Amino acid sequence: MNKVFYLLAAAFIVFTTGCQDQRFKKVKGGLEYKIIRGNGDKEIKYGNSIEFKVQQYYNDSLLSNPFDTVPQVIDIDSTKLPAEYVAIFKAAKKGDSIVARISTDTIKKTNALPPFAKDHQYFSYRFKIVNVFTDAAQAEVAKQKAIDNMRIVDSLQKVKQVSIDDKTITDYLAKNNIKAVKTPQGTYVEVQEPGTGEKVDTGKAVTVLYKGMLLDGLVFDQSYDSTGKATKPFTFMIGQPGAIEGWSDGMVYFNKGGKGRLFIPSGRAWGSRGAGADIKPNTPVMFEVTISDVMPKEKYQKEMEAKQKMQQLQQQMLQQMQQQQQNKQQPNGK
Repeated sequence: MNKVFYLLAAAFIVFTTGCQDQRFKKVKGGLEYKIIRGNGDKEIKYGNSIEFKVQQYYNDSLLSNPFDTVPQVIDIDSTKLPAEYVAIFKAAKKGDSIVARISTDTIKKTNALPPFAKDHQYFSYRFKIVNVFTDAAQAEVAKQKAIDNMRIVDSLQKVKQVSIDDKTITDYLAKNNIKAVKTPQGTYVEVQEPGTGEKVDTGKAVTVLYKGMLLDGLVFDQSYDSTGKATKPFTFMIGQPGAIEGWSDGMVYFNKGGKGRLFIPSGRAWGSRGAGADIKPNTPVMFEVTISDVMPKEKYQKEMEAKQKMQQLQQQMLQQMQQQQQNKQQPNGK
């Protein structure tokens, strides 16, 4: 909940009904706002908390997501909000709407614009003040209710996204005539070569050579250099943190030496967060994988411990060399 509003407070990018609307008042940083009066009479004072609904726009295009349907609660406190935003909310009452906006020309002075945005346009938010709390206990109850409702919306979105991703992947498989088996968790596995060595299983460590791609073929990560040489294989424990969940889902269909592809729904990859510039939120991904090694947990732990000791020894040697070099540079070795 706080993250949603802090993002808003950092940018405060808001809606417009016309670039020449003189009813907007200008405040610090290029922000403009106006208040549309409702029929409420409860004023907002410093120290109060407000419950509001918000919608995001680019010009007349609605950008809001399902989470914006959930009322949010914030404290009118300059330790939590910039002073100008406190002043804007204090000028409103329960039942009022606040329309605030900032131009793309102002934004691009300090930040990159989205690809669809053009000059002389506006990003915006519209706030509807639903309630004003003067009692801290009542505000906390409303905050918790908002958090609970946000979790419900999040859960519903994840369920919906599962169906979207599954259709995206199955359509891709059908279009490219790929035969794959669906794991209980929703990842699709194409076994090209099962391998003849030790079987991958929960609790074992697996070393993988891989190439990660979007379904359109864009490579976002791989363990090979530009010549195709394997330079950075990845090792992780099946069923434990260290790799995206879809890897654990699919690797158990292989033995050592096995090769194939994993088609992973976003919920078993990077989900609604996405990853970097290439992997957008709610994006299914594909991995070409080769199982180069499988080892018991005990062996893996011993190897990791030995590796850590070696790294510590190397660090100590480096520090000693640096100290010796510093001593030589001092007059008379002092």
